[in-house]
Amino acid sequence: MKQVSRRNVLASAGAATMGLAAAESSGTAQAAAGPLTFDTPADHIRAFLKLHLSLASETIYHTYTGTLEAIVPGREIVNLVACTTLLRRQIEEREDGHHVTVWEGTVYHRPGETEPLDEFVNPLNGRTVRPFHQREGRGQALWTATGPKIRRSNGEWVTLGGGKPYTFDWYQAGGRIWMSRYSSGVYAQNPLNSEEWPLEFSGPDLIYSEKTTNSGLVSEMADPSILNASATYGLNVTMPWWPWLLMGRTPGHLVWNTEGVKMSSPDELPPDVRAMIERVHPRLFADDEPWSERYNLWTDYPKMRTPVAG
Repeated sequence: MKQVSRRNVLASAGAATMGLAAAESSGTAQAAAGPLTFDTPADHIRAFLKLHLSLASETIYHTYTGTLEAIVPGREIVNLVACTTLLRRQIEEREDGHHVTVWEGTVYHRPGETEPLDEFVNPLNGRTVRPFHQREGRGQALWTATGPKIRRSNGEWVTLGGGKPYTFDWYQAGGRIWMSRYSSGVYAQNPLNSEEWPLEFSGPDLIYSEKTTNSGLVSEMADPSILNASATYGLNVTMPWWPWLLMGRTPGHLVWNTEGVKMSSPDELPPDVRAMIERVHPRLFADDEPWSERYNLWTDYPKMRTPVAG
């Protein structure tokens, strides 16, 4: 998956217009009182998109907040910093499926505060570090009646899952329905090197393990008139040290634990949270496309920072 941001793979989504619009999900045709079932790949994908995004052409948002934690052998888990993320997803119904474009911005801050954090002392190494409030996107994906395709930075469309029809594991209880997606592996090669960036370089492979969970209401998922179901959103990622933590090759890794919600507008954010994100990532709130280039932390960091002396 070289040159493919993990969010482009996992968080961008859409659905096929012809295959999915022509056949109502067997689950959505059922009464809300009974358990929903999804009998075909098209049913699974339609339900997933209704929960995660929207079956209509529109722009939706996800926000989630949580903690960045450090796991180092031989010591207790350390909560390093709080973080808040806003994702903007533009969904377009097209003849070949639902096309989704995603942009994202993260802000690091102290727990319980809504001011971007300029610096803090990393308790793992005693160094004063400057959080890098990263942006990601413009990622693109297309979901058909059988599964997703993602667009590489060179413009090539790649089918995920080996072309096999997609299905998901669904769980229901207490009037709620939820599902999770998992992915892991090496999503890119580290653009930094140990000679020039000794404190920022954590290793050649950017290895990750990610789980996202979407949860909604059975009653909304069973209602065929609802194209955009309300939903909560959870993201949990295990990953290498961010370069700005200046951990070098220290054994250990980061865990990103977050929870959030899907929104129809950024106006649903608390005013102080919106102001914090807008201060760092104003283009996410623009009326037009936030940006047309492709960015992520690993492409931005070596352009916007210089190596810290060891």
